[in-house]
Amino acid sequence: MHALTRDWGTMHVRHKGGTGPALVFINSLGTDLRMWDAVCTQLPQDWATLRMDKRGHGLSETAPEGYGIPELAEDVIAAMDDAGLETAILVGCSIGGLIAQHVALMAPERVTGLVLSNTAPMLGAAEGWLTRIEAIRENGMAAMAEGILPRWFGPEMLANPNAPLWRTLLARTDQDGYLATCAAIAGTDITDRLSEITQPALVFGGKHDLATPPEVVEALARALPRADLVMFEETGHLPAIEAPEGFTEALTKFVERIAA
Repeated sequence: MHALTRDWGTMHVRHKGGTGPALVFINSLGTDLRMWDAVCTQLPQDWATLRMDKRGHGLSETAPEGYGIPELAEDVIAAMDDAGLETAILVGCSIGGLIAQHVALMAPERVTGLVLSNTAPMLGAAEGWLTRIEAIRENGMAAMAEGILPRWFGPEMLANPNAPLWRTLLARTDQDGYLATCAAIAGTDITDRLSEITQPALVFGGKHDLATPPEVVEALARALPRADLVMFEETGHLPAIEAPEGFTEALTKFVERIAA
């Protein structure tokens, strides 16, 4: 556990050093850095890992509203600086993948590869996010969380006794932080800049993903100049939680290939 002071407040960061490749993990909306626990425990011991909680998530403080995805990308770069990582492979899920794409555009010299899980250059229409924001303001986080789980998980994970723990985590996410992050997503579309992201990329999707459906993830993989695609048959939006063994196996092979 480490507190990194930013101009908006304190960000929770967890860094494990190592002599091997360095990986930076960026969480999805409504989760915290624990979403990567099952993946990180399976990685080679000499690999360095850096994880963090976004503004208004986990143990990080809630920042004043009005920030966008570029500011969240700056937080990642600041965490890399604090950890002494000049370069790294970025691993991002959903908004985490959108943030990773921004880091690759803003500071390409810092990014040696990208692992983009269940994400896109535009995460749905702005109108949908604005509708979600208004619904949460009216009914609260807990009411929203109940309906989100089927968008996150495939049938196998929904039947898993651990699934409600993730609903609880989402329901307890700071409402102001969640809404500000939703607003940041609503204003973002970098589709026309994907050709500029020239680092090797591994794109993950899930057949049961209702948030970023397979065709959306497939379009991202096609648009990136150097991307491979892995589509999980049994998972939804969060394969790092639903299928950590398969996720880690594909991730490890990708890292070993590009780091060789």
